[in-house]
Amino acid sequence: MSSRSVEIPIALQMYSLRDDSKADFAGALRSTKEIGYDAVEFAGYYGMSSSELRKLLDDLGLRAVGSHVGYDQLRDNLEQVIDYNLEIGAKYIVCPSYNADSRDGWVEFAHFLSSVADTCEKSGLTVGYHNHAHELKKIGDEYIFDIIFDAASDKVVAQLDLGWALYAGVDPVQLLRKYAGRCPLVHVKDFDENNKQTEVGTGALDLQSVVATCREVGVEWMIIETEQYNMEPIDSVRVGYSNLKRAAKQIAQTT
Repeated sequence: MSSRSVEIPIALQMYSLRDDSKADFAGALRSTKEIGYDAVEFAGYYGMSSSELRKLLDDLGLRAVGSHVGYDQLRDNLEQVIDYNLEIGAKYIVCPSYNADSRDGWVEFAHFLSSVADTCEKSGLTVGYHNHAHELKKIGDEYIFDIIFDAASDKVVAQLDLGWALYAGVDPVQLLRKYAGRCPLVHVKDFDENNKQTEVGTGALDLQSVVATCREVGVEWMIIETEQYNMEPIDSVRVGYSNLKRAAKQIAQTT
């Protein structure tokens, strides 16, 4: 099998199973592995120590892609964030959201991310930023997301949320190509024609085009995240995995 025919691995953002995780974090991770996911991205650890979580991941055969860590934690507790993620074997620390009142505020935030990236790089960690729909609005003639990444150092990577791009009216494939080489992680979520979030592969997101473009631009991980469901959350992420896996196989077989 050629390297070009290798599928991009699929991870799950555990926020998708936040209620299950609150009730039984270990059980939620076990169910994630049983579905077939290769890895997970965290958005909280539900009181589990880094050593306990690392042992659980090893026992289950799951990898930690990275963690979503809020701005306040990055500002106030960066060393603890770094130590925890090193222990669990994660590579990426992603700021999941931010809001600024002006272009200058977004530029200041970009410089903050650059400083965090400089510190994390010393430990072998990479810092990223994840978009929602509001970063795909414009200030003047510039998208806020572009303002951030034009002002941030090249050490800061983009975690493109393709579902929120779709919701904002931005072509996910064009966005991927725009950030080619700078988006090792993508979030795959889906919205229907009425802009209602739905299970991955059941809405308007063109999975085959997305997968093909992810391969073109150097994406390392496709991460499913679903926040609103038409079924039980565990069934939702199972459907999403099946649909994305099918698309990934089809693209791998044609290249």
